[in-house]
Amino acid sequence: MLAGGAGKTPYTAFLAKELKARGFKLAILCKNTGDENLWFEKNGFEVFTGNRFEMCKKLDGKYDVLISDDGLEDRRLGHAFWVCLTWGERAENLHDIIPCGNCRSLWRDHPEIACVKKCAMEWEENAKTADLVFRIGKPKNYCGEILPENSEIIALAGIARSHRFFEGLQKKYSIAKKIKCKDHSKKIQKMVIQVLKLGLPIVITEKDFVKLSGDVSLNKNIFVAELKL
Repeated sequence: MLAGGAGKTPYTAFLAKELKARGFKLAILCKNTGDENLWFEKNGFEVFTGNRFEMCKKLDGKYDVLISDDGLEDRRLGHAFWVCLTWGERAENLHDIIPCGNCRSLWRDHPEIACVKKCAMEWEENAKTADLVFRIGKPKNYCGEILPENSEIIALAGIARSHRFFEGLQKKYSIAKKIKCKDHSKKIQKMVIQVLKLGLPIVITEKDFVKLSGDVSLNKNIFVAELKL
């Protein structure tokens, strides 16, 4: 129900990898945001962007499984199996809905949801009882070099609920500066170029890294921290 930052994209990738390993032919449906679709493609998945309902009709019978990243955006997917990721939020009234709250719809408006997964980061207390536990992987640059722990870094994130990303990094690194950009920001490359001038290693998310091009993506001072399950 969260308006971004619920972990839908990494969970979609996780689910796709599991199904693909079991021999299922699958495709992922998502928005053409310039980061999520590119990230899925980079990870070797077949990706289709556009209207999910129309895509489902067009692809029906060509795949064993179609996974929609953020299916709640089209309620016409009536025969889908709906999975909801929750971090403890439960929108019961209008005060819980954006712009007042963090959710985009009321819980009671989604009787189609068949499966609810409780989520937590690995360092949180409720991780012991969560269905899905997320963690921040070791930051690596394009050469595969791992960023040494306790390094002084600049953390940059253009994702929703970026505080979780920063919290995870802060447990193993000294963050000299936190830079929070808008979700799906198109200014990531410009921002990274400016920050590189400071001379410190920059740690960014996978979704932000796919937006980098040319020599910028090959800079050894840029490290990517994966969000893993």
